[in-house]
Amino acid sequence: MLRLVKLEFLKLKTNRAFWILLGIYFVALLLIAFSGGAILQYLENQGVTYRGLSPVILPIYDFEDIWQNLAWLGYFFKIFPALLIIISVTNEFQFKTHRQNIIDGLSRTEFFLSKLSFAIFLALLSALVILIIGLILGFLNASDTSVDAILYNAVFIPAHAYQLLLYFLFTMFLALIIRKSAFTIMVLLIYTLMIEPIAAGILGHFYPLIGSLLPLQAFSSIVAFPFTRYILLETPDYIGLVEFLKATGWGFVFLFGIFWQLKRRDF
Repeated sequence: MLRLVKLEFLKLKTNRAFWILLGIYFVALLLIAFSGGAILQYLENQGVTYRGLSPVILPIYDFEDIWQNLAWLGYFFKIFPALLIIISVTNEFQFKTHRQNIIDGLSRTEFFLSKLSFAIFLALLSALVILIIGLILGFLNASDTSVDAILYNAVFIPAHAYQLLLYFLFTMFLALIIRKSAFTIMVLLIYTLMIEPIAAGILGHFYPLIGSLLPLQAFSSIVAFPFTRYILLETPDYIGLVEFLKATGWGFVFLFGIFWQLKRRDF
């Protein structure tokens, strides 16, 4: 796997867009994570309260909450690393390097594994950054810094990586179908930001079960929106088995679609 990741890195290391998008993603994570306290302080200064309580007392940085909070926020910015997957795949067809790889002895399966390894690397890198941010913010702000508190709900860190990986599979599937970076990015943005949210809203109103089965809805359900807990609404603070299985099912669908395209389509 490490060899294949190195191969992908060699292809992308001189690509300015790669570094820009990677930088935007991690800067966005840092800004939104570290600005939480400032936002709560601003709300207090503006006189905002909830049932007479100041917003600054909300334990957003306690270890019991921080992993789910950061995992959800990290997935919210998923579009930026997904664009790196698009660049990685579509550049192969734009510059014909995929054919050269095959000529040099790389099989189609190895070609796929190189892309999958890169996707896994990005997902794990994001999880590592979230882990580091969480530890820093937790030790600076949490009331309980014991090992038990730190590990409590730490399952959301690998869950975040898994969410990203599934979304990357969906992105790779689109990139292999379209093979043009600009069109793939356009389709991904439109589907992610418009088509599925609208479809999920309509189906969710009339057929809630069907709406929850849409692929991106299934992926996002792995880590539930955490901030409703602070207005005393019920919020799942665990990884649900049904949600995990729905998302994993779509992952296998996209894996099959990727393999089918690599085996059947002109390479």
